[in-house]
Amino acid sequence: MSESSAQLAAIVFTDIVGYSRLMEEDEGRTIQLLREHNGIVLPLIESHGGEIVDAIGDGLFLLFPTLRQAILCSISVQTAVAARNTECPERERFLLRIGIHLGEIVRDEGRAFGNGVNIAARIQPYARPGGICVTEDVYRHAANAVTHEFRPLGRKHLKNIRREMTLYEVTTGHETEAANDSSHAEFDRIKQRMLQEREDIFRTRRERSETKHETDLGERLGSQIENTVFSLVERVMDTAVQKWESLPDEAKQAAQAHVSGAPRARHSKSDIRIPPEPESLFKDVAGGGSSDVSFGLLAGIAFGIGYFVFSHGWMIYPFVLLGVLPVTSGIVKMLKRLHVQLKRRRERPAYIEQALLQLAGELGGTLTVVQVGSRLRIPLDEAQTTLDSMTARGYVVQTCSADGIIEYHFPSVSS
Repeated sequence: MSESSAQLAAIVFTDIVGYSRLMEEDEGRTIQLLREHNGIVLPLIESHGGEIVDAIGDGLFLLFPTLRQAILCSISVQTAVAARNTECPERERFLLRIGIHLGEIVRDEGRAFGNGVNIAARIQPYARPGGICVTEDVYRHAANAVTHEFRPLGRKHLKNIRREMTLYEVTTGHETEAANDSSHAEFDRIKQRMLQEREDIFRTRRERSETKHETDLGERLGSQIENTVFSLVERVMDTAVQKWESLPDEAKQAAQAHVSGAPRARHSKSDIRIPPEPESLFKDVAGGGSSDVSFGLLAGIAFGIGYFVFSHGWMIYPFVLLGVLPVTSGIVKMLKRLHVQLKRRRERPAYIEQALLQLAGELGGTLTVVQVGSRLRIPLDEAQTTLDSMTARGYVVQTCSADGIIEYHFPSVSS
């Protein structure tokens, strides 16, 4: 069993304000801003004894051994970012929101989770751009440990947290007022929901592992896959927000009308028909012939009792016609449908590979897992498996971009 330990820690979440909007306006410039952000923030985290547990999209999940270190580091980060912004044109500036909470965490295989992590993630959006938001626990333990003042923000209801919490703002002098952006607020809510779902998965696995007193290699591999999928899904949400913001009002209204029940728009030429996912196999099979089997069983039992138990000879005919024949017919239908579904499942990888080649041709010979999943509307893990399979067979070359994104190049298509 892997080593796990519970400890009290200062939990910090950071987030770049309006990252999706910045990416939409100029992706290259925003990536450069992210590099500058890392160049400013990462050394300060290290110098204050902090630990980077995870990079969640455009933000960071940090742990500090003491609250004083966490608060002083956060203040230093906001001060350094503000100083950097004063020397840059307005379009090249960025701001951070930071949330801090004191809570118990559990460490397991490099991860950290617990209710305190959820709270810290949920208070971060309450910070003003350039500001720091903390919980009442942080205020009570650290108000006298730093020279900066704490301004009460009142009681707030945090999603999936039973009790309301009193929040405070650490005044740094760098805070600004944020514009009301409902789309980004919705994105933040989705991100918090993802954090909660990931926490639930980790908690369930930990409880099962403690019950069995062992850790299965497959479970650890599954955990790594889940982490990868969560990161990929978050990238998909970033892309979706960017695309939505770039649409003209007419297109947004048309999309909303489509969701409300308007006729479906025609698909683009890159939308290739792909057989259903393998998970739908037995559901489809059950839908073909199951009603015949059910009716035949009921009728067969009824007339069979009359013939075999009460010796009503005439009931042999409805027993055969309404019982045996429908059951036989239903089983034959189910077997035929099963054969078709199995054939579709065998052919599905070939369909996906054909779709990948066509999509690669449209996008210049280079794809990412997120592009494949979003354009072909297939699960991200299936897109990842197909691309890895084509890489292993030499059809695709896998590289890593400067910003850490895995890219798949199709030499025969791009040439």
